[in-house]
Amino acid sequence: MSDTPIVGPKKFKSEFTMDPDNLEAELAKVPLFMTDLPTEENDTLNALQSLAFDGTPEEVALNFKEQGNECFRAGKARYPDAIAFYSKALDTECSDTSIMEACYANRAACNLELRNYGRVLTDCSKCLEINPKNVKAFYRSARALFALDKLVETIDCCDHALGIDPENVNVKNIREKALKRKNEIDEKIRLKEEREERERTKKQRLAKALEERKIKMEIVDKDVYEKANIEIDEETQTLNWPVFFLYPEYKESDYIQQFNETNSFYDHLQVMFEQPAPWDERKEYNADSVEVYFEDTRGLNPKLLKIGKKLPLGKILSLEQYTVKNGVPSFIILPKDSSFKQEFINKFKK
Repeated sequence: MSDTPIVGPKKFKSEFTMDPDNLEAELAKVPLFMTDLPTEENDTLNALQSLAFDGTPEEVALNFKEQGNECFRAGKARYPDAIAFYSKALDTECSDTSIMEACYANRAACNLELRNYGRVLTDCSKCLEINPKNVKAFYRSARALFALDKLVETIDCCDHALGIDPENVNVKNIREKALKRKNEIDEKIRLKEEREERERTKKQRLAKALEERKIKMEIVDKDVYEKANIEIDEETQTLNWPVFFLYPEYKESDYIQQFNETNSFYDHLQVMFEQPAPWDERKEYNADSVEVYFEDTRGLNPKLLKIGKKLPLGKILSLEQYTVKNGVPSFIILPKDSSFKQEFINKFKK
């Protein structure tokens, strides 16, 4: 192609001539084809907009309502535009309540799809002030309330709607969903309250049982205490305790989940040492060859007290010298004849 400039007079171009290479952009400047409002002044658009307000308030409101309906039918992408048109209609001094009623109801429908539930409820309320028998307003209110999990209010709206239109399937469906959801929540609440009541009763009974037995409890770690799970045997009305047996010589321990207060230490030691413990290198630990101690933590210096193996647990826990820490009694197990036992005991004599 030659770059030689064209000589001679220029061809005449009308001010309305469009650039064929950029036709889409050119069309977007024409109000009829606009998809977005321009950011700059557009005289033609301003003139068309002024025409929208020509006529009586009723005519103007009806025009905006119809434009809103067109945007609504165009789909969700145009719902904000529909809302804008319905709002313009409602801002007029229109005295035709049927137009106002429709605009409130239709604007609520748009906001419902856009999940603006608060605005839905406001518009439906305005709509029902005009016409208390508008079933659509009750239905849309019910859907918004259901989305907000306000189930009692949802059912109430549906009942009002069904009082006007008893066979309305959509209203029946949303009412059924709300009722089902409410029943599920009510059941969860009921079960939770029953569980909490059982826990309160259990704690009260346990506190009474400890008081009757004169057992002292020191709670430093609430989590440990809650997990301790001291239980009352319903049949015998005795206490089952979780108990630690500590073996300081080997830094080992045993945990007994349910040590009934009527059982003796010897009962459990027999079961536990029926076979030698894997850590018992010298085979010094069995029911007959060990002694049981606990720490008396009263005063400034703790003391180590020996107890009889054949005594029941409940007897020891009721002693003045014993304090149960965090709901889990613990006892120290030492072999009778060992150098470690004497060294360990001597630590408490210093």
